[in-house]
Amino acid sequence: MSRTQLGERTSPASRIGSWDLWSTPRAMLTYVLLVESLVAISAGSLAFLSRPDGSDFGRLALLIGLALVFEEISARVARLRSRLAVYSHVDMTSVWTFAAAVVLPIGLIAPLCTLILANSWLRYGRQSGIRPYRHVFNAVGVICACYAARATMAGFATLAGRVTELPGSVVGVLAIGCGLLLYMLANAAVLYTAIYLAVRPESFRSVLNSWQDASLEVATLCLGGLTALAVVQQPLLALLVVPPMFVLQRSVLTKQLEVAATTDAKTGLLNAATWHHVAGRELSRAEREQQGAALLIIDMDNFKRINDNYGHLIGDDVLKAVAGCLAEEMRGYDSIGRFGGEEFVAVLADVDELAALTISERIRQRIGQLEVPSRDEGMPSLRGLSASIGVACYPEHGLEVETLLHAADSALYTAKRAGRNRVEVSTANLSR
Repeated sequence: MSRTQLGERTSPASRIGSWDLWSTPRAMLTYVLLVESLVAISAGSLAFLSRPDGSDFGRLALLIGLALVFEEISARVARLRSRLAVYSHVDMTSVWTFAAAVVLPIGLIAPLCTLILANSWLRYGRQSGIRPYRHVFNAVGVICACYAARATMAGFATLAGRVTELPGSVVGVLAIGCGLLLYMLANAAVLYTAIYLAVRPESFRSVLNSWQDASLEVATLCLGGLTALAVVQQPLLALLVVPPMFVLQRSVLTKQLEVAATTDAKTGLLNAATWHHVAGRELSRAEREQQGAALLIIDMDNFKRINDNYGHLIGDDVLKAVAGCLAEEMRGYDSIGRFGGEEFVAVLADVDELAALTISERIRQRIGQLEVPSRDEGMPSLRGLSASIGVACYPEHGLEVETLLHAADSALYTAKRAGRNRVEVSTANLSR
C-alpha cells in the first residue's frame, strides 16, 4: 500500500513518531536492515534472471508515464492533502504498483516501484522534511506487497496459461482479487512489525488506519486492477483511469478540509464553534422528543503547573490523553469538544441529572488514573492528573446552549472553590 513512510507523511507507520535511524531500538534497526537487504538481493536477482521482451518494456513505459502525468496534474491537490494529514496520508501510487504486479515480468516490478516512489520523494518528500531512509523503507514495503501479489498471480497462472493473460479471463478476476488482498496484507505485515518493534504498543488500535484510509486504499488497488486490464487489452484505455483518480483525490481532500474546519487539531475533538452548533442541534432534538440532556464542562486542575514543570509538549500530550479518555468513557452519540485551553465540553443526550452525575464521576476517576509517558528517556510517566467538572441539565438549568454553559461554568467554579477534583451540579434555575 502506498502509504508507508516511517515518519510524518504516511500511515500507519507514521505514528511511530520521530523515528531516528540511529536512536531506534536495536531490534527494529536489525529488522529494517534485514528486510531491506533481502528485498534488494531478491530484486537484483530477479532483474538479472528475468527476460522481458519489447511489449513488457512498453507496458513499463506506459505505467511510468501515466504515473508521472497523474503526479503532475494532481500535484497541488496531493500537496494540500499531505499538509492537512495529521497522522496518515494515503497517496495513490498503488494504482500503478499493483498494476505492475499484475502485468509486468517480476524482474521489472522493483524498478517501476523505485522510479515512481523516487519521483514522489523528489516532488513532496524533500519539501516535507521526510528523511530519505524512510522513503527507502516505504519502497521496500511496496515491493514486498507487489511480490506477494505476484506470487498469487503465479499460483493462478497455471489455470490461465500466462500470467500476463490473467486480466483477460474469469480466472484472472479471481487472481486479481486475491492479489489485492495479499498486497494489503503483506504491506501491513511489514509495517506493523516495524511499529511493534519501535514502540511496543499495548494495542494496535492506536496505529491502525481509519476506515476512510482503508477504503481509499482498496479503491486505489481496484483502479490498479482495472489499469492492468486496460494495459493488456487496450493500452490507450489506461488513460481513462487518470480522470477518476483525480476526482477521487479531490474528494478525499474535500473530506480532509471538512475535518480540518470542524476538528481541534491538537485533540481530534470538535472545535469550539462546531461543538456549539452540534450542541444546539442536540438541544433542539431533546425539546422535540421531550427528552432530557446534560452539558458538562471539564477543566483540568493546575494545568499551568504541568506546562511549567514538564513543558508544553507534555501539556499537549496530557490534552490528547484526556481527549481519548473522554471519547472512551462517553457514548458514541455524545458530542465532545475542546472549548479552549485545558477546558473540554460535552453534551450528553437523553440523560437525567443522576445519570449525568454518574457519567461525570466516572470521567473524573478515569482522568485520575491516566499515565502520560514522559518524552525524556528514563523519566517517569506523569501521574496524578485531576479535573473538575461542572454539570448543567436540560431543561432544569436552561433551554439554550449559552444558558446551560453559564450554569455549568458556575458549577465548575463551585467545584474549584471546594478543592478541585470533584463534580458539581448546577443549582441555578435559569430555564426561564
